[in-house]
Amino acid sequence: MHHYTIEEAAYLAEVVDSSDDAIITKTLKSVIRTWNPAAERIFGYTAQEAVGQSVLLIIPSGLQHEENIILTRIRNGERLEHFDTVRLRKDGRLIDVSLTVSPVRDPKGVVIGASKIARDITERKKAEQALAELHSRLTVTLASIGDAVVATDVDSHVTYVNPAAENLLGYSSPLLVGRPLREIFNIINAYTRRRVDSPVDEVLRRGVIVGLANHTVLMRPDGKEIPIADSAAPIKDALGRCLGVVLVFRDVSDQYKAARQAVLLSAIVANSDDAIISKDLRGTITSWNRGAEQIFGFTAEEIVGSSILRIIPDDRQAEEQDILTRVGRGERIDHYETIRRRKDGRLCTISLTVSPLMDESGTVVGISKIARAITNKLQ
Repeated sequence: MHHYTIEEAAYLAEVVDSSDDAIITKTLKSVIRTWNPAAERIFGYTAQEAVGQSVLLIIPSGLQHEENIILTRIRNGERLEHFDTVRLRKDGRLIDVSLTVSPVRDPKGVVIGASKIARDITERKKAEQALAELHSRLTVTLASIGDAVVATDVDSHVTYVNPAAENLLGYSSPLLVGRPLREIFNIINAYTRRRVDSPVDEVLRRGVIVGLANHTVLMRPDGKEIPIADSAAPIKDALGRCLGVVLVFRDVSDQYKAARQAVLLSAIVANSDDAIISKDLRGTITSWNRGAEQIFGFTAEEIVGSSILRIIPDDRQAEEQDILTRVGRGERIDHYETIRRRKDGRLCTISLTVSPLMDESGTVVGISKIARAITNKLQ
């Protein structure tokens, strides 16, 4: 074995004293022989209090069996590295420590004790626990939300998918993680039928949030086509470096169908020969189609925002209050014949169908009127 000079020994002593880790030596009977300043700070005992005591002084009762295991391995000449455990401070507080334990040998190489380096990892453990709890909460959250979530690395390889994404993509998670996104996220334009570039690629190029284009359709492996919408965003670390991309999308089939239906209904209303008029519950006109322009002579620009009384003769205006009352109760009035006034002042006989307009909760929020001019009854 190497024999240290006085200068070398003094230098090593200074290293031990200045270390931020607790450095402790003990005999094979677990009696503490040396105790550096860091050990005083970490465990709360001074060297005078600790030296000569059993090392069990700082080991919780439920973990004292560890000492026998450590001594057995030390006697066999083994070294224990980065052994995470819990130790007891003088004030009774438990702390997490990482231990490295090495055998101490005499000049003949015989193991006569052990040297322990103990690092306080309490804060690290707290941070790890907090991170684990956050990860657990995020995992549960992502698994329970209705939107599909896919995360990728900077090479566009899938690193995470939630159940909603599995369902929309048509693959189970084991078949998705690790694969290039382009292999499982096949999107096209609903009208041109051309393949659409993945928003993930644009995020990786530009480092900004990117929304999916309108009319994007996801092509599943079973041939099913699903209209989707939403966005992709970069995943960045604390220094702003891009670590990957999170892609969030959802099935908008219902909205897509509703939009198409709305376009169809709008076309029907716009091109109808009947007057189709809507008004609020105060009788203010809110929409006026081409048929209404032809029958009554007012353009939409001229009359939208005006009272419906503008086309009702003076002697018929009591009808309007009756209509508002009945339809406000949710009633429908079918084929009601009456007289209305045109822009040029002439009166015309019309047949009215009046229906309530309701919101999603079933509350009446307006009134729809369909008016048909009755032939040869223009006065």
